[in-house]
Amino acid sequence: MAHATLFATFLIIFPTCTEAVGAMNICFILDGILILYGIVLTVLYCRLRMGPANKTPANPPEKQPAEGGIYAVRVLIVMIKKTFKKALEGKVTA
Repeated sequence: MAHATLFATFLIIFPTCTEAVGAMNICFILDGILILYGIVLTVLYCRLRMGPANKTPANPPEKQPAEGGIYAVRVLIVMIKKTFKKALEGKVTA
């Protein structure tokens, strides 16, 4: 009984609190939307994590470097390195 009287006195002194008590329905609706949003995101995350880990084929095709640009320079560098390696081993002569 004392708590109810104290609460009623508080509402009389601060009338803005009575407006807030009336607007609590909006908070409940927004809380429900937030909970539903969390459930949906959790389900989507679990579906993503529980799915097959490897969706790529067992033998993926080898990627070929492009014919121009930086890839051509990289291929040239790799070829020169191989040539120098063979020359150091004595397999290539001038």
